[in-house]
Amino acid sequence: MIPMFDVNSTALLIIDFQEDYFSGGPLHTVGSSQVLPKAKKVLAAARAAGLPIIHTKEVHRKEMVDFGRELDGAEPVHCLENWSGTNFHPELSPQDGEFAIAKRRYSAFFATDLDLLLRGLKVKTLIIMGTLTNVCVHYTSVDAHQYDYHFYVIEDCCMGSDWDAHWAALKSMEYLQRESRLMHHEFIEAMSCLTQVIV
Repeated sequence: MIPMFDVNSTALLIIDFQEDYFSGGPLHTVGSSQVLPKAKKVLAAARAAGLPIIHTKEVHRKEMVDFGRELDGAEPVHCLENWSGTNFHPELSPQDGEFAIAKRRYSAFFATDLDLLLRGLKVKTLIIMGTLTNVCVHYTSVDAHQYDYHFYVIEDCCMGSDWDAHWAALKSMEYLQRESRLMHHEFIEAMSCLTQVIV
């Protein structure tokens, strides 16, 4: 069943749709070529429905003083502020009236003003898509849950580090909130219903 969303309390949260993730940058991703056209449709539908739209961008200082423990795992240096690939993907970039948040860690809530922004917008439900499914999308969803937001993840608009990790992360997110996984066409249908109500 496609959920019904309240345009007055729902926002689209786009996690790190940056150029390097779509163009073979230092972090390997799976599914980028399939995700891009679907994500563009999702973004257009959210704009048409008048949802608040929040874009996050992972960015690190060129001196690399803010990585913390992030390089202890499998990830190489990535998203430095002076790299062109750190920019938003040009077809998914924020427009005037949309919100952009720079983040230094995986979760979009950690050491950012995201929670403050969401409270100011009176948002109670987040619809999330982005990169990487098993890292930044996953940890942002966990924090959304712990901050008592409802969340949905558009699973075919997320890119993981590999397919096993992608599917495992989606399963973990659904463990936190039942029926929290959506396909992009389900989101678009839900936004179409909202647009008809608004008209």
